[in-house]
Amino acid sequence: EEVIIAEGVFSWTAAWCMMLWVLCLISSVVMGVLAYQGAGFERISEEISFVRERNPPYGPIEQPNAAMRMRDVNEPFRYLLPQVPLYFSLMSASWGLFTVSYFTTFMLLEDQGHKKVVDICNLVSKGVAVYLERTIPVICTFLFFAGWYVFVTAGWGTLSCFIAGAALNLISARVGVSMTVDGTGRLAHSMGGHLPEALQIGVRTGSIGGLLATSLALGGMSIMWLWLLDTDNLAGFGSGASIVSFYFRVGGGIFAKGAEIGGNLIGEMDEHKEAEEKRVFELQQRISELEETKKDRMRKGLSDTEEDMMDQLRMMEEEMQDIASLLHPIDYLDAVGENICDVAGTCADLFESMVLILSTTAIIGAKSSAVPHFFAGLPYWVVGAGNLFCAIVAWRVHCTEKYGSKQIRVSLRMNLVIVIIFVQIVQMAASYLEWLRGSIEFDQFWQFGLISFMGQIAPEVCVYFAELFTSIEYPLVRALARNSGLGVVQVVLQGLGQGFASTLFPAVTMVGVVMVTWTLQGHYGLALLSAASVSGTGFQGGIASYGAIATNAHKIVHLTTYHSMTRHRANICAALGDTTAHAGNIISAINAFSAVFNISLTLLAQAYTRLGKNYKAISGSPLSEWSQAGLVLGVVMTMLFTANTTISCLDTSRSFMRFCKESSDVEQKRNIPFPNSHLKPLAVLTSYGTVTSMRMVFNPMINTIAVPMLGGWFLGLRGLLFLLSGSNVLILCLSIFLVNAGQSWVAARKFILFGMLKDEKGHTLGPDTPQYENLGVGEMIGGPFEDTTGPALNNFIKFVAVFSLVTEGLYEETPVNTWQYGFACIAGSLALIAFSRFGLTLVLNCITNFLRQRQLQQARDEADEEIDEDDADEDEQDMLEDG
Repeated sequence: EEVIIAEGVFSWTAAWCMMLWVLCLISSVVMGVLAYQGAGFERISEEISFVRERNPPYGPIEQPNAAMRMRDVNEPFRYLLPQVPLYFSLMSASWGLFTVSYFTTFMLLEDQGHKKVVDICNLVSKGVAVYLERTIPVICTFLFFAGWYVFVTAGWGTLSCFIAGAALNLISARVGVSMTVDGTGRLAHSMGGHLPEALQIGVRTGSIGGLLATSLALGGMSIMWLWLLDTDNLAGFGSGASIVSFYFRVGGGIFAKGAEIGGNLIGEMDEHKEAEEKRVFELQQRISELEETKKDRMRKGLSDTEEDMMDQLRMMEEEMQDIASLLHPIDYLDAVGENICDVAGTCADLFESMVLILSTTAIIGAKSSAVPHFFAGLPYWVVGAGNLFCAIVAWRVHCTEKYGSKQIRVSLRMNLVIVIIFVQIVQMAASYLEWLRGSIEFDQFWQFGLISFMGQIAPEVCVYFAELFTSIEYPLVRALARNSGLGVVQVVLQGLGQGFASTLFPAVTMVGVVMVTWTLQGHYGLALLSAASVSGTGFQGGIASYGAIATNAHKIVHLTTYHSMTRHRANICAALGDTTAHAGNIISAINAFSAVFNISLTLLAQAYTRLGKNYKAISGSPLSEWSQAGLVLGVVMTMLFTANTTISCLDTSRSFMRFCKESSDVEQKRNIPFPNSHLKPLAVLTSYGTVTSMRMVFNPMINTIAVPMLGGWFLGLRGLLFLLSGSNVLILCLSIFLVNAGQSWVAARKFILFGMLKDEKGHTLGPDTPQYENLGVGEMIGGPFEDTTGPALNNFIKFVAVFSLVTEGLYEETPVNTWQYGFACIAGSLALIAFSRFGLTLVLNCITNFLRQRQLQQARDEADEEIDEDDADEDEQDMLEDG
């Protein structure tokens, strides 16, 4: 039987975008050269100084306080904008966007695969489209009210940045997840060829989302600073991005895990899933046995029964087709959730971290340093160089057909090492030239190099230690799989124990790096450290997005093909994808930790400058009643958010379970061929899950918004600062613990599913064993930890920090005059929670009933039209017969 392969398509949009970004790149280089030669447009910024310091050495000569050679605390001063690093950043962003456009063209031109692969991908694409269509209007509604508040409190400049940050973050998430869905089927089909080619397709497709997020963040920040000149306005960029990121990460995680657990809670669907896993595993074992039999016959010189073997393989492929068509539509909702949570959520999260770090480093570098032109521009040299070389190394990852997932992971790390080396060259060159000009000392020159190197290497060190506890390539996960036969208690306790132990190395690494940096360069050193930590985010985000692509492609391969090498390549890519997706969560935690440190420093400087004090000279009892209360409140609110998110996830799963049992609309249409039999049910499920997750995300969001107001009004600025600092360290450890514990159970279960666990006699243990069933309990517990609560904590602390910075003007140093507003905040929060629990549910039920009645009325109208058409046909037939 002839197999028809669907060819790829050419995108004129991507082609035109490539031309546009080339023009932008050339323009940025020209403008940068002109600015370096002093022939460009002069851009002068006027800021409020955080410190008492000499006037900027590069001018301008005219200062607001012309009679003084010094600038004072809370007094305005002027400095020349660092145009060369900003134009370099625009050049880097243009190259990154050109690479994104090229990768999009490259991916879309690849063959889509045979009909079964295309059908499954179209099904998942439909679910993702429904989710985005329902979600984006809700996000825009939140943005409208938040934008109104930003305009009232900060003016049109900050509002412009707010709109730009939100819009660019939405674009990066929307385009990234759409391209991921398109690339999944192409990756699954390419696994039938060679592993290196399949890997390039997967990594390039994942890099579309990662590089798009970082390039838009870097380019957007540079343009807004060149346009508005005031660094205070840049805080609005991070505020808009935070709202989008929070909703995609928290809401998407609740949606994804709620659907997965809801499907498992339904007996019939859980049986379908178990049957699918067993049949796929059995088919894999039968294929291996057939190929071993073939090799034995050839070694013995017997005739090869190729035709008989092909007949058996065709029969098995038909069984696979049955599996794909018999799966309940909610089983495909898992793939929809993977894309939303691991691609849209990750891209939005990394975008947010980058813009928060860039905006705060610009504020600290400009307002608290002796040389604003250089100190504010150096982080842009570092991040711009990182983005540039991330785009370069994404073009190729070294791999051979004999490589396993561990060897490929080493190749990915070598690509990141290249990024680190070239970023150091650029940073050292910029600092060396500044030292030659005499504006910085030699100690600062080499210390900047050390700090930026630590910032680059620390996230990857944390990722490596996390992988020791969570990857199937290392002994700890294999030990968990082997010990799973001892019972559920053993599985749960060992997984939790490994999660707790895994927090030691990342926490020690980050605390050690921060202490060394503080000793060397104080506040600005921490700002530079955080900028260096996001310099490799473009490549790290790309391979994190690759994880969702490889996971879904693995499922498609095992449902559509019998070829053993194709399935072997799919197993390798899936194991690698699990590792890189998990690495993305760890990177998000490290970036969030760095971003919140920066925001806390900016809040400290901005608040005490407003009070007319030098923030570097603030002293007092470090453990006053307000600071101690701030630490306690930070822990309480963090735990409350953790509980809120987890409970929301479980409530969503129960809602899915009830809806699937009560509604006939979610059942596949038996009289329609696949995939049309699943399209409408999946759309109904996705729509229902989206609305439900919208309601469930209100509680965590109210929790998050209330934290800075409670801290600021009840405890004052000092209590709020300790709240942020204490929560930041707690969340770093708690997030890594939750993510690693959840991933250890998932990895151990896949170790069995891939046929890698043997008993004492050497027999392969599969999905029908107690070990696999026991690990399933751990996976159900760890799923919300790994994909929802753990990553959501990073968005929680970033949102709290940026909202604290935006509302800083509402708080005083002590809460003597503001504590009564705290009680008003509690009352308002409780009222909103009650509305989200009851009032919002009532509103959504009314809307759902209205839409259902409308659909029924449309169905009746269509039936009446069909009856009228039938009557007209009968009348016409009667007239013809009479004639």
